Parts: sequence; C-alpha cells; structure tokens
Amino acid sequence: MSAQEEIRTALDQIIAAAAEGDFTPFVAALDDDLEVFDHVPYRFDNKTSFLEFIQRGMASTESTNFALHQPSCRAVTDTCGVVNAYDRLATTPKGGGAPRVVNGRTTLVLAKRGAQWKIVSAHFSPMPKE
Repeated sequence: MSAQEEIRTALDQIIAAAAEGDFTPFVAALDDDLEVFDHVPYRFDNKTSFLEFIQRGMASTESTNFALHQPSCRAVTDTCGVVNAYDRLATTPKGGGAPRVVNGRTTLVLAKRGAQWKIVSAHFSPMPKE
C-alpha cells in the first residue's frame, strides 16, 4: 500500500468513528509531541494540553460528532503526509437544547511512527460567518 493510501485509510477510520461520536481513534492518532492551532488565540504544544482543552469543552455536552468534507490526502514523502478538508463539529448541550454547529477548515500533518500514522500538527480555523 502506498503512503497516500495508508494516510487515507487511517483518516477514514478516524472520521468514521468521530461521525458516531467516538473519538478514541482520533486520540490514538495524536502524537505525544503534537502542536495545534485551534479557534482559541494560543497554541497547544503537546497532546496532553490539547486533550485537556477538548475535554473541558466537551464536559458541557451530551453528544458531539465531527465530520470532514472533501478531504485531500497527500503523501509528501513515505513518512510524511498532509490532509486538508472542510470540517463540521456538532455538539448537543447537556439537558437538551438545540445543537451547536461550527463549520471550519482543517489541516493535519501526519508522520509515520513505526507502522502507525500519527498527527504531529493540526490547524483548525472557523469558516467566516455570512
């Protein structure tokens, strides 16, 4: 299997689970030395700090799902790849209420660590409001 096919397979597994609200494959794919730019005005310098941020945000939600649309998977080398896509994050608050939907753009940089593809850098940015 080519590096591009491996990246696509890994991404498909992560996104299929996230669409059902299961973020275990996503968390497993995060490299410990991860760097993330998200919607907040500061950078996360490792997996632990990013997951703490995500867990705080999800503490007030009953359910969450995440989807990528039009993903572009590219292998830069046999051990490095890039994914660009549009994203949709939907959360339902605890106790009911209307779901909150945020649409944005995602860029993931993946590196092959042994036999696994790990997300080493991520950038999430919201789409402009119309």
